Formats: sequence, C-alpha cells, structure tokens
Amino acid sequence: MANKPKSKAKTIFMEGYLKWPKFLKSNMDTKFNEDGVYQTEFYPSSKDELSKLLDEAKSRNKEIRVGDPSDGEGYGLGKFVRLKRNNVNRIEEFSGPPTVVHLDEGSSHGESWDYNTDGLLGNGTKVKVKVVMYGEGHMAGVRLEKVGVIDHVPFGDPAEFAEAF
Repeated sequence: MANKPKSKAKTIFMEGYLKWPKFLKSNMDTKFNEDGVYQTEFYPSSKDELSKLLDEAKSRNKEIRVGDPSDGEGYGLGKFVRLKRNNVNRIEEFSGPPTVVHLDEGSSHGESWDYNTDGLLGNGTKVKVKVVMYGEGHMAGVRLEKVGVIDHVPFGDPAEFAEAF
C-alpha cells in the first residue's frame, strides 16, 4: 500500500547542538541566495531526536542529507542536518530570522534572546529547535522556526580561544 500524500505541515521539536549558527542579518549566508538565508548545522543529541525528522521526511518521500562534520568536530550524535530559514519568503510570516528564546535555568522560560546582553551563540550551544516540514517529494522542505537555548556556549569564549594554543 502506497504512502498517503501529506498535505499538512508538521511541527517537529528536536534537542541537540548548534554549529556555525547564522541567525543575524549581519552574518546570514548570501552565497547562493542574495536575499540571505539564516542557517546552522544542527547536531541531534541522539538517534531518536534525528529520527523525528528523518521519519517524517520518509513519509513525505523526501531525503534529508545527514552530514559528517568537515573539521571532525561534531556534537551530540556526531552527525548533522542543515536547518535553514529564508530571509525573504513570498509568505511574509515565513521571512526573517528564526525566533531565539531562553530555555536555560535561571532565565524566564521563553524570554527573547538578546544578542547584545546574552551574547552570540557559539558552537556547541545546546538547544531545542522547532522546525516545520511541509510538502511532498521534491517539493517538500524543512523550515527552521524557533531556537530555544538550553545551555549557551558564547561565541568567541576566551576559554575556547585559549585551548587553541
């Protein structure tokens, strides 16, 4: 029996780690899209977390690329999926950077992340992401909606810099 086509978008929550997060207008990727794309390498914390996305993709006849870190430094499961969000989308509410909020202890749960006072997100920051999978087959896609910071690793942490020497 063939899979029934998926017509509705599905929201998926996964826990894991960020690498190379580009969630600001000043650092979004414009290499292949002149309007810009907010993106990150997302390293799921376990096989179960990764399966949430891969299983939904399979039910939509979509293959999601799972990568190995190019520099050999991975987090969590050690494999990543690239999560993206377009800066400009024909549907306005799907445009702009993903929402970033606090999920860490000692902060108001769900409070907006302030890059000026809270700092930039560095490699290894533990998060919970909200993504939406939509469409079917080659028209299916994944859109990054929200990032909840569980354990912040500051970008440019002096301790991380010192370890390089």
